[in-house]
Order: sequence, then structure tokens, then C-alpha cells
Amino acid sequence: MTRFGISIYGVSRKIRTGELSPIAAFDRICEMGAEVVELVPFGFNLVETPELKKDFKAASAKAGVPIGNYSLNANFLMLSDEQYRNEMIRVKKHMDMASDMEIPTMRVDSAAFSRPMCENTMEKFQDELPLILRTYEELCDYAKPLGITVLLENHGFHANGSERVRQILTGVKRNNFAHQLDVGNYTCVDDIPEIAVKKLIPFAKTIHMKDFYIRPAHRDPGGAVEFSCENSWFRSVNGTFLRGSILAQGDIDIWDVMRTIKHSHFDGDIYLEYEGMEECEYGTHVSFANMKRIWGEV
Repeated sequence: MTRFGISIYGVSRKIRTGELSPIAAFDRICEMGAEVVELVPFGFNLVETPELKKDFKAASAKAGVPIGNYSLNANFLMLSDEQYRNEMIRVKKHMDMASDMEIPTMRVDSAAFSRPMCENTMEKFQDELPLILRTYEELCDYAKPLGITVLLENHGFHANGSERVRQILTGVKRNNFAHQLDVGNYTCVDDIPEIAVKKLIPFAKTIHMKDFYIRPAHRDPGGAVEFSCENSWFRSVNGTFLRGSILAQGDIDIWDVMRTIKHSHFDGDIYLEYEGMEECEYGTHVSFANMKRIWGEV
């Protein structure tokens, strides 16, 4: 049965500034009505601070709100052999931690978000695809006895786009591998979200609901920052200007997207992931309310 959740990433800027502790941030999004929470370790590290792991488990039990997913930034490409081994060790430590917390799914990236744009070509992707597939198969094999399904998110500018994502999803021959479908992130590679969702929803285990303001490359709004999608304009691989918005206030047809999801019989968790310029608690609260309202309308 579909649960409506909130990613702690939406309020992570307050964690990083110290305005909210990680546990206070968890409590706050539970108070907004989240039925499930996604943890994203921005501003905290659960591997290095095991006591925080216990605190999250206690907060989850007290609120009656489970932790459904753990999203980890990672990079396995353009590395030396030693760097690759060290990254694999690091990610597996986070998997052990997620297992201890009984978190059933874990998103793991294969390519760095800030990878140089000139390295994000289709030719480079095809060259690296065998390594991407081997990496995810090793991660899935490690995760399986831990009870974890590994998730591929369309994240960043390289392992993104409906065709590239589909190649990875169909190429990894493991049954504990699935898609974390991020509605907004497809715009980072100039895919049309309303179409990409229709193409990829059969592979989705979890969903990030997100909205963007979208402006063509010839309409520079000013203030764009490369490789920063939080609290600023940034550019897609083809120069389109993007900025996170409150859900349903941006340029993505959220009604169409949610209609597709609902009538596909998707029954996984849907997380609101807010990254707009508004005050983050306000933006998260309004976005989450809009997400639930629109689901009822479609």
C-alpha cells in the first residue's frame, strides 16, 4: 500500500547550519504528517556516530513513523583501483548500518553529481556501463543477506535520463535492484518528466516527488550556480535553467505525473523531496500537503 513520506533532505540545510539537530528534523517532518521517512546523511554521519543511529531508531519508534529508505551519495567512476576499493568499502559500511536500523531500501549512486559536464556524454556512458553494472551487482550481492534492496536514482547528469537508467535497470541481473524514480531530476538531462515517468514507472520501487521552475537557455534568470540544485538556479546538461520549487508551483505537470503513478498501480513509498528557495520547513510542509491533495484529485 502506498505511503506518503518526506525526505529529511528537504530540511537538511537547517541541520547543516545547526538550527535543527538531526533528530529534531526527523521529529519536525513527522509532525507534518509523514507516514514514512527517508534519511539522507547531509549534516550527519550515522557510520561515524553510532549513538545517532540509536537516537533515530528511538525517534522513529516514538513517532510511530518508520524509516523506509536511506539515500547515499557515492561515486565509482573515473577512479583509480584503490579509490574504487575504498569507495566500495565505505558504501558497504553504510549498508551494514542501514541493516542494523532495519531500513529495507538504500539508494546508492554510481557517478558523482559534480562530475565535469564534458564527461557526461553518451559515448562515455556506454564505455562505463559494464563497470556500472558490475558495481551494482556486487552491491546487490552484499545487500541481499542484509535484507536490503539497492535503488538506482536518476541523479545528477550522467547516470540519468530514461534511456540510460533503463539500460542499467535491465542490465543488472539481481532481484534486489530497482529504481528510485525522481520526478524532477529527469529535467537535469532535459528529459520531459511527464513522459519519463510513464516509461520508467514499471521499474520504480520508491518515488521522489519534486518540482522545478524551468527556463530555456536564452532566458538567463541570473544567479545560476553550477552543480548546486539547492536554493539556487542551476543548468541542465544542455543549458536549460532549473530551480527547485514548492511542489505544484513549478513547471512540471504534477497532476499528470501523479495520475500516471496512481493508475499504474504503483504501491511503493512516495517521498516528498523539497529543494526550493523558500524557507525549507515551510516549503516542505506546503509541498507535502499539495502532494497528498493532488493524489486525491487524480
